[in-house]
Amino acid sequence: MKKAKKFRVYVTYFPDGRYYIGFSLKNEKQYEKYYGSSKEVLEFDKSLLQKDTIVIFDKKNEAKMQELLLQWENRFDPNCINDMLNIRLRSKYLKDFIPVKWSPRDIRQMELGFHN
Repeated sequence: MKKAKKFRVYVTYFPDGRYYIGFSLKNEKQYEKYYGSSKEVLEFDKSLLQKDTIVIFDKKNEAKMQELLLQWENRFDPNCINDMLNIRLRSKYLKDFIPVKWSPRDIRQMELGFHN
């Protein structure tokens, strides 16, 4: 029996308060080590990054829509480094979609979570 895929929307935090919102369909083991595909994330020391899972969906289209909405809502935040919005979805698969509420952590909260 094939294991059902989980589609995650996540945020990766940098020590300086910047963050990247992403979507992943990686399995649990791969996801643990994955922080995103942006150039900034790929070139950064992964031991200094923090990642939070915002929400997990059973449907890929719902996860991709949630990622887009969060990126769009945070597009004017100078700490949000998302520059590429990549979306191509069939609306018929989103009839039951309900977006989650989310906001980035405060920089003061983040400073408490980072270890030198």
